[in-house]
Amino acid sequence: MNIKTKTVSLVTAVVLGASAWTSSVHAATFSQIQPYTTDYKIGFTDGNKLVTQAIYDDFELSSKNMIVTKGGKKGILDARTGKEITPAIWDYIDIPDSKNIAIVQKGGWFQYIDLKTNKLSTMKFAGAHPYYLSNEQGTAIMFSGKSSMVIHVDGKVLIPPVAGKLSMVQLVAPDQTENKEAEQKRYFVATTPKELIMYDPASGKKLFALPKAELIPNEGGPDTAYLKVRSGGKEGLIDRNGKYVLEPKYNALYIWNNGYFQVIGPKGQGLWKDGRMLAEPIYKEVAIEQNTDVYYTVSGDIITYHSRSKGTSHPLKKGAQFLHGSYVLGQDPKTNLYGVVQVGGGTVIPFTYSSVEGPPAARLLVRSDGKKAILPGWGKEVKEPDFWFDSYVTLGSYSMLSIKDGNKIGLYSEDEGLVLSPVENRIIRHEGVTGEVLVTEPDGRVLRYSIGGKQIEAVNPNTLSDDLTKKYEPGKGEMIVDRKTNQPISKLYQYVYMDSDTNVIVAMDHDWADLYTPDGKLLTTEIKVAVWKSGNDGPPLTLIKVADSVYTMGVRAGNVGMAMIKVDDGQLQAVSDFVYRDANQMIVQNQKIVMTARLDGTQDVWAQEGNQLVSKLTSVNGFHTESYFDRVLIQSTTGWDVYSPQLLRLSTGDYQSMKYMHVYDLKTGAIAYQDKKTGLYGLMSLEGKVLTAAKYEAILPTSKVFPQVWSEADVQTPYVFTTKDQFGYLDQGGQEQFATRFLTKKPVVSYSPITFQSFTAYSDTMRARPLELIDFGKPYSWPAGGNSESHFFANLALYLNLPKDAGKQAVLAELVSKGIVKADENCSVMSDEDMFRVAYFMATGKTSQAMTAPQVMEWAQKRGIVPVREGMSYYMTMNLYAEYQHILMTELMRSLKGKKVLKPKVLTTTSLSDAQQQMLTTALIVNGKPANQLRVPLPQAEWQKAIQGLVNQYNKQAAQLLAAYEAKL
Repeated sequence: MNIKTKTVSLVTAVVLGASAWTSSVHAATFSQIQPYTTDYKIGFTDGNKLVTQAIYDDFELSSKNMIVTKGGKKGILDARTGKEITPAIWDYIDIPDSKNIAIVQKGGWFQYIDLKTNKLSTMKFAGAHPYYLSNEQGTAIMFSGKSSMVIHVDGKVLIPPVAGKLSMVQLVAPDQTENKEAEQKRYFVATTPKELIMYDPASGKKLFALPKAELIPNEGGPDTAYLKVRSGGKEGLIDRNGKYVLEPKYNALYIWNNGYFQVIGPKGQGLWKDGRMLAEPIYKEVAIEQNTDVYYTVSGDIITYHSRSKGTSHPLKKGAQFLHGSYVLGQDPKTNLYGVVQVGGGTVIPFTYSSVEGPPAARLLVRSDGKKAILPGWGKEVKEPDFWFDSYVTLGSYSMLSIKDGNKIGLYSEDEGLVLSPVENRIIRHEGVTGEVLVTEPDGRVLRYSIGGKQIEAVNPNTLSDDLTKKYEPGKGEMIVDRKTNQPISKLYQYVYMDSDTNVIVAMDHDWADLYTPDGKLLTTEIKVAVWKSGNDGPPLTLIKVADSVYTMGVRAGNVGMAMIKVDDGQLQAVSDFVYRDANQMIVQNQKIVMTARLDGTQDVWAQEGNQLVSKLTSVNGFHTESYFDRVLIQSTTGWDVYSPQLLRLSTGDYQSMKYMHVYDLKTGAIAYQDKKTGLYGLMSLEGKVLTAAKYEAILPTSKVFPQVWSEADVQTPYVFTTKDQFGYLDQGGQEQFATRFLTKKPVVSYSPITFQSFTAYSDTMRARPLELIDFGKPYSWPAGGNSESHFFANLALYLNLPKDAGKQAVLAELVSKGIVKADENCSVMSDEDMFRVAYFMATGKTSQAMTAPQVMEWAQKRGIVPVREGMSYYMTMNLYAEYQHILMTELMRSLKGKKVLKPKVLTTTSLSDAQQQMLTTALIVNGKPANQLRVPLPQAEWQKAIQGLVNQYNKQAAQLLAAYEAKL
C-alpha cells in the first residue's frame, strides 16, 4: 500500500489547526523541522508554522527522517516538511545508515518501507538484521523467516525472496587464519530443504549450491576460512568454493582460534587444521596454546605437547604448565621430578627438581636442599638456573624482587633477570613516591632502578643541582649534601627533590616543606611551606611560577591559617595574612588563577598581573569555570558576574545566578543570567554584553533539551527558552527565532509515595551525602569546592571534640595519643590503614593496636567500607579524602544509631540545596512523567506549588525515613 497518499489529508488538517498556535516573532525558516514542546508533548515546526501538533512523547533524527514515538508506538515523519510517512503504529523502527529503507516491526513480524516511494512491503518476516559489508558496498539488510531476502539500504534487492533460512557468514583466506588483522569477507548463505547456496553480497549472484547440506552458523566465533555444515546427521567443512575439505562424518566440530578445529568422534576428541588431521579423534582431551604452533593431547594421566611444524612430541605428567613461547614446565612421567622442555626442541632444564612454587610473584624451582631459583619471565629464554637463594620480597610490584641467600641480598627483575648478584651489607628499598627501587651498596653508593629493572641516573642518581646532592639514610630519610665538601647542609627529611619548573629544591616533612635555592640557601625559616597539591596527577607540592617569582602557601608556628608566600631573588616573604585554610589552582586561557579559602568560609581570588600574582578579589562566595569556557563566573556578596581570565569584571549586574551554556561543537557559547528581583533569566554574551532582557523563566542549550539533534548544530538554533506562556528558540545573538504556546492547560502534578521502600533517592542521598539530610548534633559540613583534605580533618576534629579548625597535625596527634592510629614519622598523608583503624575505633570504642594491617583490612572488607578503585580514569579523578569522609560519616551514623542523636533536617523551599532538590524531584510526577525527566522545567509558579507540597510531605515522613535507614545500617 502507499502510506503517503492515505495520510496527506490528516497532515494537512494538523498543519492548518496547529498554525494558530505560533506567536509573532522574528520567525526563521529552518532547513529541517525542529521540535517544540507544548503541555510536555513534542511537536514540530518549520520556523514559520507548526507542521504537527504536539502529540509525540519522543523522537530520534535519522538524517532525512524523524522517527517519532507516541504512546509507546513509533512512526516516521519527513524531516524537511514534517509530513507523515507512516503513522505511529509500530513497535520498532530502524533506518540503517539513514538511507532509503526503514525496518518496521509490529508484534513478531518485520516489514520494510522504501522511503523513496513510501511503500510498505507486502511480505512479512520473522527477523531483520542490518549487516555492514564494506566501505564500498555499504550496508545490506537481511530479512529472514519462511522466506528470506537481502536488500541494500539504498533500496536495491540483492537476493530476492528465497524459501529457506538466510545467514550472514564471514570468511578469511585459508592462509590468513593466524593473522589477527586479516580482512574478513562477508557472504550470505541460504539453507533450503534441497541445498545450501552461497551468494556474493555485492551482486547477489549465486557462487555455488551444495546438495543435501545445511549451514551450522559460526555466530560470533573465531575467524575461519571454512563453513561448518551438516549432512546426513554428521558434520564436515567446506571451503568458499563449496568443496569438502573435511568430509561430513563427525559427531561435532568446534571452531578454535588460528584455524584449528576440534573434532569430536565416537572414540574421543581430535584436532584438524589446514587440511591436515593433527590428532585423530581418539583422545580424552585436546587443546591449543597461545603459541600457534603448539597443541597438546591428553590420554590417561599423560599430557603430550606437540609442535605442528616440527612434528615432535613431549609426554609429561598431567598438570604440566605452559610457560611462554614454547616452554613447558612439568614432571617426568617416570621419576615425577620437575624440569622444562621446549616444544619442538628438547629438554632445556633437566628433570631433576623435587618441587616448584608460585606464582604470583614468580615461578620457582626448588632443589632437594630447599634452595630456590626463578624461572625467567615472559619472553625470556628459559635455561638452567645460574643463581640460587633462600627467599624473596616484592618491591612495589611482582616485577621486582629482593632475593636473600643467607646474609646476602640481590636484586631480580622480571624484565631484566638477575640485576645484582647477592652480596652482604646491601640495602634495597622501594621508593613509594617515584615507584623506583633504591639500592645502597656496601661501599655507600646508591643505585636507582626503574620498575622495569633498568638502572637510571647512573652518574649520580641523587643529584639536585650543580652544588647539591642528597643522601638517603635507611629508616630515617633524606638530607641535602654539599657536593664539594660532601657534608650535609640540612636535617633529615621524608623526601627531597628539585622542582624542574621553578628550580627550587623541595624538602618535604609530613604536612610542610622547606625550600632551598639551587646553591643551598634555606628560604623557609620562620615560615614553612604547606603541603599543597593541586590535582591528583600533579607534583607532591604545588609551586606557581609567575615570571621570575615562585608562589605557594605558607604556614607559621602560632598561626592556624596559611598565607600566600612569594620567593623572589633568593628571598621569601608573605604577601598575605595567615588567614587561609586551603587553596585551589586552575588555568583559564593560559592564565593562572588561585582560589584561597579563608577560615571564615569566604574566598579570595588571585591572578597574574604583570610579573606578580595579586589578590584581585576578596570576600568571594562562589566561583565557577569549566573546560572550553575561557571566562570565570564569580559570586561576590552582591551577586554573580562574569570576569575575564585576568579577573577584569565584564558584566555589572550582580546577578542572582549565572550559567555558561555551550553548543556541542564548543566554538560558541553564551551565559544565562538570572535577575535578582524577578528571578527571570536573560542571555548574555561571553564579553558580558546583555543580549536579551531578563524575561524568561528558563534558558537552556537546545542540545540539553533535545539531545537527539546535538549533531545538527549547523541547522539547529542553539538555545531554548520558556516563559510562563511560551516555548521558543533563541539564536546566538539572543534573537527569538520561534515561539509557541508552552502550556494550554494546567499541568497535572502528583507525588510518588514518600516511603522508605519506594523513595529510593533518599537512601542514595544518605549514602552519598548524609549531611544534606541529617543533623549529627555537631556542625559537620562538606561544602562544595575547596580542599577536601581540610574539610575532612575539620569533621574528624569535631568527632574527636577538638576545635573545628584544629588542623591536620593536631588531629593526627590526637589520634596517636588515643592509640587509634600508630605514630609514623615517614607518613605525610593519612593512609587507608589509618582510616580503617579510625573506623574500628568508632565502631567498637577500642583501639586496633593489637591487630596487624592485614587483620584491619580484613575487618574493613567485612564491614563493607573498603573503597573500590578501578581503572586509570578513576585514579586520575580520585578524591582520597572524599572517600575517607564517606567512611567517617558512615561509621558516625552507625555509632549514633539508636541513641536519639541523629535528627532529620527540616527542609524549606527557600533553602533547598541542589542535592536535596534532586532527591525530591524524583518523587514529583508531572502529566504522568517524573519531573526529573522533563525536557524543560515547570513554570516557576507551578514549580513553587509542586515543590512546597513535596517538601511538606517529606518533612512529615523524614523521621520514619531516618528510622528505616538506621535499621539497615
